[in-house]
Amino acid sequence: AAGYGDMALAVLDGKASGSADWPAPDAAYEIFLKNRTLRGPRKAGPSKDGETVAGAVGSSLELAPGQSERVTFVLGWHFPNVMHGNIKEKWNPTGNMYANWYADAGAVVADVVKRLDHLTDDTRAYHDTMYESNLPHYLLDRVTSQMAVLRSPTCFWAKDGYFGGWEGCNPGEGCCHGNCGHVWQYAQSHARMFPEIGRRMREEALSVQEPDGALPFRQPKFIKAVDAQCGEILAVYREHLLSADAEWLKPQWPRVKEAMEYTIATWDADENGALSGVQHNTLDVNVSGSTSWLGTMYVAALRASAAMAGLQGDAGAQARFSGLADAGAKLQNETLYNGEYYIQIQDAAPQQDYGTGCSIDQVLGQWWANQLDLGWIYPADRVQSAMRALIKYNFHDNFRGIVQAPRKFVHDDDAALQMIQWPKETDRPQPFTLYADEAWTGTEYSAAAAMMQAGMMNEGLMIVKAAYDRYDGRMRTGLTGGSYTSWGHSGSPFIDEECGKFYARAMSVWSLLLAAQGFSYDGPAGRIGFAPVWRPEDHVSMFTAAEGYGLFIQKQDAAAQTDRIEMRRGTLTLAQLVFETPEGKAPAEVTVKLDSGKEVGAILAPAAGARKVVVRLRTPVVLKQGDALEITTTF
Repeated sequence: AAGYGDMALAVLDGKASGSADWPAPDAAYEIFLKNRTLRGPRKAGPSKDGETVAGAVGSSLELAPGQSERVTFVLGWHFPNVMHGNIKEKWNPTGNMYANWYADAGAVVADVVKRLDHLTDDTRAYHDTMYESNLPHYLLDRVTSQMAVLRSPTCFWAKDGYFGGWEGCNPGEGCCHGNCGHVWQYAQSHARMFPEIGRRMREEALSVQEPDGALPFRQPKFIKAVDAQCGEILAVYREHLLSADAEWLKPQWPRVKEAMEYTIATWDADENGALSGVQHNTLDVNVSGSTSWLGTMYVAALRASAAMAGLQGDAGAQARFSGLADAGAKLQNETLYNGEYYIQIQDAAPQQDYGTGCSIDQVLGQWWANQLDLGWIYPADRVQSAMRALIKYNFHDNFRGIVQAPRKFVHDDDAALQMIQWPKETDRPQPFTLYADEAWTGTEYSAAAAMMQAGMMNEGLMIVKAAYDRYDGRMRTGLTGGSYTSWGHSGSPFIDEECGKFYARAMSVWSLLLAAQGFSYDGPAGRIGFAPVWRPEDHVSMFTAAEGYGLFIQKQDAAAQTDRIEMRRGTLTLAQLVFETPEGKAPAEVTVKLDSGKEVGAILAPAAGARKVVVRLRTPVVLKQGDALEITTTF
């Protein structure tokens, strides 16, 4: 019907033919084989407005033994007036951004044809750069596969510029509306690969902030969740670090400050650094009291807020937030560690709590802090102990005889890391936290990355491999999808599921790449750093920055360490570089050269730690596509 949109088929070959109103596919195929051309009731071309016809294009080739040819087909579509959202919840963005650029599907196809070589080159450059890495293939496959979420029905870019994300999607519809903050705060892939998407989503979240500083965890208006509130604050700081300059943060800061103050007033009224009271969260229940899960999120958000306050010259806010963060880290560490892992101290009026349970998210804020170079919240050795407890209590190499409730996402023959487990089942509180017995890849990836951050590379890789094996393309049946309904199948490498498939939380997987390469980055400051925990003596991995991406290579021998940064697309402005030398090898001298052979003036700056290498360039360097910078540190 008119206004709904259209589709177009094209084949880039002079021998091609096409028809409209073609018969059933099998009959059309027989006609094509017999005549080597497509014949139908009408010639191929646009249909009349309001009319829908079936179309086909084809190309006939004759190949001698050993000969090959390539034919390119293009399928284009144009649906300018689609309704994306949930009208009931007043979240109803409409249209597609591309309708501002293209009049119809024919214009889409024409543009693809015009730019095909460029589009192909860019796509292959991303793929080739990612897979030049020597990280395990299953980790790279997990990182790249979840980028599909951005092009799935989970995400959309409305005609007015709004970037929208459901939590996931069910057949024919999105699942759980409103750019859900307590789900999307786990996601990292979108902001790391496309920083402008991250900034747009922060602007959208802050635009619906309430007068008291609260951020609804679903847009445009909803209840508040502590993990979503803290996650939005942390994500603002991430988006600043992934910007080319400091200008984006300036207009955001007043609202971020209000959001942090709301968090303090609502969940830490006595300002001792530990949360209390009723706390709604991503497990779709309220918990009470002090937890390391939400507590580390709070401390990390305070540290990020202090850093942003310093950048904006707000000394009072910087001191206030830093002091609260230090107090919270100290108190939580003293009261929540049971000698093996971190637990919950419930309020007198309990909610759906987990008490002494071993939670997959028990150091979630530490995971965030390490990605943003905010330092350790709890002692590193205790974080490592907590992660070892996760392996001990929550990891199962198969689920035969293990209860998964209320939903079952893991086949009995597969391995996974469950959400919350109680070493003594009799310690499970009643009522207990919803979803405790489920397994979600989004939280598995963040926990695996936290393990890598804490020096547990092999354990982290084991968790990733288990997820890779569950989504290996073989169909699993009898599992649960959607909210509580059965999809009847699972196992696609591109469709990690939770409440719906193509689930946004699974984009936490990008943090595995950051953890493996020990990545740190501050775009406005022109600072980039690497401290690989994966094969530091021979490491290769892809990195992304504010305006481009490239390949990082590190080689070590007895006398020196060579770090190489190759730009594959875009640009990278550098004023400072940070590396880490092997144990017992303190940096003595550094040289920096471009691939042209030109030496770049640089000095070794003072650094915390005998192995830390901080290289300050005398004049900032801008690397462009094809450029490379090589830093040699002698011991």
